[in-house]
Amino acid sequence: MKAIDQIFKRMKACNTLLCCGLDPNLKAMPPEITERKITDEEKVLSFLRTVVNVTAPHVCAYKAQKAFFDVLAGGHEVLKELIGYIHTYHEGIPVIVDCKIGDIDNTMMAYIQNLFGELNADGVVVNPYMGDDVMIPFYEFTDKAIVVLVKTSNLSGSIVQDVVLHDGLPLWRHVLDLVVNRWNGSGNMITHLQNGLPRKTTN
Repeated sequence: MKAIDQIFKRMKACNTLLCCGLDPNLKAMPPEITERKITDEEKVLSFLRTVVNVTAPHVCAYKAQKAFFDVLAGGHEVLKELIGYIHTYHEGIPVIVDCKIGDIDNTMMAYIQNLFGELNADGVVVNPYMGDDVMIPFYEFTDKAIVVLVKTSNLSGSIVQDVVLHDGLPLWRHVLDLVVNRWNGSGNMITHLQNGLPRKTTN
């Protein structure tokens, strides 16, 4: 089943709109985790497995923030093991990696090889502001959920995203139109609006 279809199936079956963020910041974890005599990688994996087990009945997806894994020496393996854990013990809940990638085509293929090939993620958050080069490589990955950054809620995002274009619409609306009418030919894209609910785009 496509990752997008899994998300919406979970929304209906579990009556949930919750996408749970997995942002393993050791500084924010409880002492019973951080004071254990184990590696930081083991602390993170132990903590996140518990989080997943507790939240699984209530979520439609998980979103793992890659930056928090990248600061760990073995963070790549931790993220890979976590995704495998969710797939094994909570089948049907997609895992989206949030790294907001957006680059030229050959660099995008390197990102994709890592995210979908090595990590086996079900989806990724992308930044489309470099245009077609970012989005075209995803056309063939019809089973993956491509979450496209359109409008964010951070305080200074408006200085770029709300710039008014010649047609009177803000820039973010133009990007949204591109997602719906230009890039989503494979039907595998979701728009990310104001950190709100995922929205399935249609042509």
